[in-house]
Amino acid sequence: MCGFISFAVMTGLIYGRFAKPTSFLVFSDHAVIAPYRGGTGFMFRFASYKDNHTLTDLDIRVNAALLVHENGQSSYKFYDLALERSKIDSLPMNWTVVHPIDAKSPLVGFTEDDLKAADLEVYVLIRGFDDVFSNFVLRRTSYTYREIHFNRKFVPMYRESEDGKTTILEINKINEHQSVEPVMSTLK
Repeated sequence: MCGFISFAVMTGLIYGRFAKPTSFLVFSDHAVIAPYRGGTGFMFRFASYKDNHTLTDLDIRVNAALLVHENGQSSYKFYDLALERSKIDSLPMNWTVVHPIDAKSPLVGFTEDDLKAADLEVYVLIRGFDDVFSNFVLRRTSYTYREIHFNRKFVPMYRESEDGKTTILEINKINEHQSVEPVMSTLK
């Protein structure tokens, strides 16, 4: 009897260790500063790359770390970036996450050189429910000032099928962006 119980406990521990829920998300390699609703916005995108792993109840948090010089000392300060939308019910395709750069944004008035001097890094945390694992999954990434491109916008990464009945997600286009008219020399 002790042998069966020991075997059951060991099997449960091994299964629990190696069957951790995994989020099958791919992020764009770069973030962009692009025109957005008459101003500018900081944007990046991600998508689920595995069939039958549609995430639901997604919640996203984005924070920025900036090197601030105050009273003769330098220290990093962290800011929550307000998003156009921070929660969605389902992720069937891709999601372009947008932080509008407005008067409330800590990035307002920054140039490319300012972002470099502030050693900007943007941290991303995504939490969603995966029906396959019947559990919540987490995924993290970040973008440094070197990975942020000004005056660029993402190209669409989906198209309609030839018969017009389905929409096809082209994951290979997740990193594709194109040049746009300069927004301004500073973020507004």
